[in-house]
Amino acid sequence: MSLGIQLTEIKHVLLGDRWHEVEHESFVLDTYEFMDGNQAVARGDGQLITTVGFMFREPGGQIVAGPLSSILAVQVPRTSR
Repeated sequence: MSLGIQLTEIKHVLLGDRWHEVEHESFVLDTYEFMDGNQAVARGDGQLITTVGFMFREPGGQIVAGPLSSILAVQVPRTSR
């Protein structure tokens, strides 16, 4: 059995403050880092190490991003499993 979740099917993400709606197919995973121009100045926990993070757009264009560990749950359509 797998708990595989299709990134393109994520509709809502639960963070510490509330559920966030995800604009259609905007959820992505990648290296989590803070940039100064084209140079990474901090990744993840403040060190120059690779840490997985997420980013998505909410309806209206607001971008939400952070470390993968801050996601408490995701919602996908009932038919996706």
